[in-house]
Amino acid sequence: MKYIPMARAAVFLAMLNPAILMAELAGVQVHVTHVSPVSGTVEVSLFNSAESFMVKPYLQQSGKPAEDGSFTTRFAALPEGDYAVVVVHDANNNGQLDLGFLDFGGEDFAYSNQVRPWFGRPDFDEVKFSVKDSEVVIEIDLD
Repeated sequence: MKYIPMARAAVFLAMLNPAILMAELAGVQVHVTHVSPVSGTVEVSLFNSAESFMVKPYLQQSGKPAEDGSFTTRFAALPEGDYAVVVVHDANNNGQLDLGFLDFGGEDFAYSNQVRPWFGRPDFDEVKFSVKDSEVVIEIDLD
């Protein structure tokens, strides 16, 4: 009977270990400004490779913009590597990016590193940033 409390402690520590490891991994905080109009949802997609870029996000989060036209989200416990962020403002909440004539005048979208291509999509290498051992803050201005 003396060994039961020690066994419980060992099981507890084994269960806690993944949480400790995840707490040490870095995260990415994405702060979006100038969301206008302040309606619909802001979708933030995080990509982790050139092959998946603009095809299949590694992680996604979305929510309503604040009254001041901002939106902030955080992706936690990310392994070291290169990542890219794409932000889409679905102003009318129809679940798709509405582009205007020649891709001008529709709903807003933006990429990490404030890359703004004239036509087409940027390459992963243009918008990527590195996550190592500390928190990364990405500023995205939709203006």
